[in-house]
Amino acid sequence: MEKFIVKKRKCSDVDHNAKEAEVGSIGEKKAKKIRLYCESYLSIGFTWCGDQAQPQPECLICKQELSNEAMVPSKLNRHFTTKHGHLSAKPRIYFERLLAERKQQSQAFTQIFKVSTKAQEASYLVAEIIAKNSRPHTEAESFILPACSAIVKTMLGNKAEEEIKKIPLSNNTICRRICDMSADIESTVITSVNKSEIFAMQVDESTDISGKAQLLAFIRYVNDDKITEQFFCCKELAGTTTGQDIFDTLNKYLEEAGLSWKQCVGICTDGAPSMVGSIKGFVSLAKKQNSDIITTHCFLHREVLVGKTLDSDLKEVLNKVVKMVNYIKSRPLKSRIFAKLCKEMGANYANLLLHTEVRWLSRGKALSRVYELKDEMLFFFSIEKQEEFCELLCDNNWVSKLAYLVDIFDHLNNVNAKMQGKNETLLTSTDKMKALREKLHIWSLRVENGNFNMLSHFSKMNNKEVAPLITQHLKSLEEKIVKYFPSLSTENYAWVRNPFFVDSHIALNFKEEEELIDIRNDGNFKLMHKQMPLDEFWLKIQNQYPCVGKKAIVLLLQFSTSYLCESGFSVLTNIKTKKRERLLIVEEEMRVALSNVPPDIRGLCARSQAQVSH
Repeated sequence: MEKFIVKKRKCSDVDHNAKEAEVGSIGEKKAKKIRLYCESYLSIGFTWCGDQAQPQPECLICKQELSNEAMVPSKLNRHFTTKHGHLSAKPRIYFERLLAERKQQSQAFTQIFKVSTKAQEASYLVAEIIAKNSRPHTEAESFILPACSAIVKTMLGNKAEEEIKKIPLSNNTICRRICDMSADIESTVITSVNKSEIFAMQVDESTDISGKAQLLAFIRYVNDDKITEQFFCCKELAGTTTGQDIFDTLNKYLEEAGLSWKQCVGICTDGAPSMVGSIKGFVSLAKKQNSDIITTHCFLHREVLVGKTLDSDLKEVLNKVVKMVNYIKSRPLKSRIFAKLCKEMGANYANLLLHTEVRWLSRGKALSRVYELKDEMLFFFSIEKQEEFCELLCDNNWVSKLAYLVDIFDHLNNVNAKMQGKNETLLTSTDKMKALREKLHIWSLRVENGNFNMLSHFSKMNNKEVAPLITQHLKSLEEKIVKYFPSLSTENYAWVRNPFFVDSHIALNFKEEEELIDIRNDGNFKLMHKQMPLDEFWLKIQNQYPCVGKKAIVLLLQFSTSYLCESGFSVLTNIKTKKRERLLIVEEEMRVALSNVPPDIRGLCARSQAQVSH
């Protein structure tokens, strides 16, 4: 009996499943049917919206959207008569006019949306220009917008001027735009540094116009198969400026960026005690985190220290020159009279240059200008009855010493200027200082033999009485270079420049030397070395020979000067002026102004709501 019951149940289950499948198939067939819009539906006040392949009826009067299944005359007519029966006598033209007005409103809204999007993008572009040129935020609305409006009105008419005025350029708007671009640039740089895995930095600290201490850092890392330099951060030191304060500030920023001191391979500083102190200096604290960090004392600062080496006689000449210049420049009336005198005497220059101790090239330029205008100065001081200055300018030995100072500082300034700039490495800077040391040695020998051809101004004086003083000074300069640059030899790193040159002075381990031998005997690498920059060549090599390749890259990453920080402080001086000393977004302004990474303005616009100016 149970068998029959089970069988009956199975049969009933099969029949039930079959019915469900039949109902489901019928439902699927019904769901697949899509109704299309017919132009005759406009007579009862309906248009369509949504996807053209599956349109939905929309009432022109109440704007109600119905499902596609309702796209039949009976259902549409029922909606019309039920809710809008009072319009049943209206002709088709009435509904056509409603449809035209609806399309016109839609086009106007689309146009407003496009204008607001373009206005927002233009606002970002203007903010970038403001930041790049270190200008106040208010100039966008008070200067740039009126200028653009006047130009557009003249060239294109009133309608174009109205569109230009929709660009939001208020003080707060420009501030927000700069902050947005700074965050975007910072994110891009940090992502690239994390991919690079190793980096080197240069760090310096200075005080701005408001008396606040600003810590500036630039970074050098590998990006897209080449070595690149970028602005890293600018942090305010709220209290003291000790090595511990500098380390804590940078360490906190590295942690926020997801970076570690283990990734740092080099640090370049200006040699201040807070930076290079053996116990509590910033460099010492950083080397506790990573003992492999290579530290460098800025070549520019050391070269300036070499140039400060002067004998008592030469120093007295420099002091008298500074005193002469100050006598004229510190008095506006005398400065104007002297300028007028220079023009009347046909001089190439009309003004003297003040000597500023902190400026690297100031001493040489000030001396050169005094030497060029020495005749005009003699005439001026004779009128002013400054007998001391007149006696000096008439003394042949004193003028000869002045001529020598002009020549030697011109050479020192040329070396200093050559080491300034981007992409300066330890190898290139060492070459320049090594060349200067050898030149000083040769010049001292030539002066002893009465040859002054390398001193263009002094050679015209033909005064051999000053020769012993010059010889002594040249030798003292050479000694100072040896003191401040104790290791100017690049023989151990000659393989980095030319791995195909066999040299016995190679500081490599067994594995690195084996890889270098393989590179040296590869013809394709020789061809590549001739065609590619040095950094790109070693980045290509690193993929196949990681040990020797990484060692070369670490050396090429090192900063030899703190030039980027010094130029950054010049930008900071332009940004934070006396009228803007309370500026709060210093780092953001600096990042947009100094970074080579362009901000993703379109991406920023897409992530924010666009609004036009009212």
